[in-house]
Amino acid sequence: MPVASSSRRKSARSRREPSSDRIEEDYPSQHAGNNDDVEGGDDEEEQPRRKVKQEKKARRRVRGDSESDNNAPAIVDDDDDDRIDIENFHNQPLDKKEGGKLSGIAQDWEMIRKQIHQGSFSLAKEVATSLADVLEGDNANQALSEVDGIMKTLIDIDHEMQSHEKVLSGMHQQLMRGEPVEDAVDLYEKEVKKKINEFNDRTTRKKYGSNDQYVQFKQGIFEVQKPGENIPPINDFIPREEGDESDDDDDLEIGGVTQDFKCPITLTMLVNPMKSSTCGHAFSGDAIREYLNKGPPSGKSCPAAGCSQKLTMAMLVADSSLEKRAKLAARRAQRDEDDSDDDDNEVIE
Repeated sequence: MPVASSSRRKSARSRREPSSDRIEEDYPSQHAGNNDDVEGGDDEEEQPRRKVKQEKKARRRVRGDSESDNNAPAIVDDDDDDRIDIENFHNQPLDKKEGGKLSGIAQDWEMIRKQIHQGSFSLAKEVATSLADVLEGDNANQALSEVDGIMKTLIDIDHEMQSHEKVLSGMHQQLMRGEPVEDAVDLYEKEVKKKINEFNDRTTRKKYGSNDQYVQFKQGIFEVQKPGENIPPINDFIPREEGDESDDDDDLEIGGVTQDFKCPITLTMLVNPMKSSTCGHAFSGDAIREYLNKGPPSGKSCPAAGCSQKLTMAMLVADSSLEKRAKLAARRAQRDEDDSDDDDNEVIE
């Protein structure tokens, strides 16, 4: 076969090379063009970011310089523009729509107060009556004095919690009348503090002499220590202080209630006593039920001598504390009677 000469190979190679060169030249040019477009787009996005960063750095430098120079105005970073200036942000006035929230908080105070102190008062009274039953002389006086201090502290705390409750209720009523409450937090704290200070400025008699819990506390002790005797006015147990009424006015003061531990119906010691919420008389549970069941549904007159109050079962509440005091008083009376019999026997011998 004939072989191509070198001149033919060169001419053929020269004819192929231009087309190859054009393809190679076109591709890189297109690729480069695309890269330019992409890089150009990225640069357009990055430029604003770089500009913002540069501006922030410049502001920080200016702010740093201004802080070192007291006379130079400080430049605040734009990032702080949306923040609340707490120091200059005053309490906003409350309007009527906030009244329900204040009422709810007041009810929470009332619920907490009742849950805590209802049990605490009962426990203090039970401890006092038990100590009065088992202790005598100086030992009894010292122990009861300590419990008396605890009882007074409980009353102080109870009054403080009532102060929170009353102030919130007053603010709620003000809002319900359509009157806005300005500076609610300051007003709340100021009024609570005012009520607490007014209470603390009272004399001991004025703080506790008319407090139902304290009256029951002192009565329970007296009934156990001196069963059957008339209870003197509670203020007789509290030393007079400056600001109290003169002791010469004692004849105008209502005395304490004499507790009779015998049922007016059975004339025996109270058993499972139930107490009237209207007149305060107590009866043995079974006896008063039988008495009322024989009458009309509208109720009957109180069976206690001299009382004309209408009485129904709905008006009666069980009183376990009274039952305990009755047992303690009966036991102490029996002990005193036994001691008296022993003294008589010694004299006879």
